[in-house]
Amino acid sequence: MVALVILVTTALVGLLAGCSGAGAPPELPPANELLSSSAAAMRTVTTAAIAIEVDPAATVVPIRSATGHLTADGEAEGSAVLSVFGSPPLEYQLVVTGGVLYLKGPTGGFTQIPLTVASGIFDPTAILDPSRGTAALLSAAENATTQARETVDGVDSYRVMAVFQQENVNALVPGVANAVPGVVWLDVATSRLVRAELQLPDGPGEERGGLVTVRLSEYDAPVTITAPS
Repeated sequence: MVALVILVTTALVGLLAGCSGAGAPPELPPANELLSSSAAAMRTVTTAAIAIEVDPAATVVPIRSATGHLTADGEAEGSAVLSVFGSPPLEYQLVVTGGVLYLKGPTGGFTQIPLTVASGIFDPTAILDPSRGTAALLSAAENATTQARETVDGVDSYRVMAVFQQENVNALVPGVANAVPGVVWLDVATSRLVRAELQLPDGPGEERGGLVTVRLSEYDAPVTITAPS
């Protein structure tokens, strides 16, 4: 009788353990592997739509927001709210094609500005550049941890927390002086970057830091960009 009780008890324990194991969530992939795969995927991207949002209280970077379309060969079109040369934030229309930036403020027409000048304010041509854009941001990240698998912006994604290097963050939002902690969401199916949230530190004097959110979508969709007439 005792032997029968022991046998039944052992069987029940084994059954419960098996049920518990079957319901356990799958192990998350290592963060460094996810970031490396994403960097490789981003190097092959040809076009994308972008949306950038900066905490309204942040003044450490000149950009406040931006939307538009980008190409990997250095063309772009869209709009951005910028604080240029100490002025209050204003919305600008911008087109980049043929190595020239065309910028239009709230009044007047388009003005041509050298890209070397624009790179210190907002340079959309850098974002998909395989050597200095999002691919570089992801490949140089440090202290990375995979936090979860979840749906963000309608995409099944891995959430990875990491520290991103100052020079790579500057490709997205110029004006950053230090390494930046943040979180990225990487598409499970394609490894492409879906969203990045970067916590910018305070700057010198009274310059305030804040959260920057970058969203990328519409990968490799046809994009035609022409110079304004």
